[in-house]
Amino acid sequence: MRVSVKALRYFLVAAEQGSISRAAEQLNVVPSAISNAIELVEAEFELKLVQRYPAKGIAPTATGVAMMRKIRHLIEEYDSLLLEGAELRTALSGSISVGYYAPVAPAFMPEIVGPLVRDNPDVALHFVECDNERAQSGLLDGAFDVILFVAENARAGIVCETLIEAPPYLLLPEGHPFAAQAVVELRDLSNVPLVLLDLPFTSAYYRGLLDDHGVDARIVATASTTEMVRSLVGAGIGCTILNMRPSTSLTYAGDKIVAVPIRTADPARRSLKLVMGHLGGKPRRLTRTFMGACSDYFSRQEATDLIVPNEAP
Repeated sequence: MRVSVKALRYFLVAAEQGSISRAAEQLNVVPSAISNAIELVEAEFELKLVQRYPAKGIAPTATGVAMMRKIRHLIEEYDSLLLEGAELRTALSGSISVGYYAPVAPAFMPEIVGPLVRDNPDVALHFVECDNERAQSGLLDGAFDVILFVAENARAGIVCETLIEAPPYLLLPEGHPFAAQAVVELRDLSNVPLVLLDLPFTSAYYRGLLDDHGVDARIVATASTTEMVRSLVGAGIGCTILNMRPSTSLTYAGDKIVAVPIRTADPARRSLKLVMGHLGGKPRRLTRTFMGACSDYFSRQEATDLIVPNEAP
């Protein structure tokens, strides 16, 4: 048998009051609840903690006095824990850790968190770039409060909210022949030099997209960051397929690049979904505020500008 905090509290109040009836009145319970609690505590510790005097109340024994100090400290710590938990849940302060698998997150995340940080100086943000698997593992293990990731093979226990659906598009150097077209057929990329974003999941996604459309892919370079891919395209190394774009059409090197829609079979199925993942329940206020800011941003025009609409076949 394990004694409850409630039973310990009933025992302590009764011992302090020296009366079961006064303790019951103070705690707004029936006297039998106080009497039962005293018996439970004594049985748990196998100690005589109070002396009962008919018609005169109760008095703690020497052992009871010693236990009262320990129980009082325990209850004070418990109450403090509840208070801190309530403050953590409701206060707009503290730190939040966000894991993200979204290569163009730098294009939208500052806009989302800027007002949060400016208006709340006690807030600290921690962003960790990772792949889909690490993001989900981190959320489930408690390393992250919220994650942004691609909605593929989401694990049990993760609540997913879709933020945006991003179809694939073709990124080209400014002078490329395809750059003047309103749309590019995916099958026309056979034997065209391609630069591939080589990250977990994305590499297989892009290769599968090419294979499904019978494209004889000529991959001349791979890179593990979106900006390196963009820079290679800007330098004329090749074209690339991506799903989200920053607002700038310049690379780090200052080269101009052009985004053109790709026509694919079954455009809806070919789009990638960027989702926000969390554990549900009642997250603390800071986490709720961040998630609300994400949802709000992706409902606005700024988020629509992150994608290149896919032309229907």
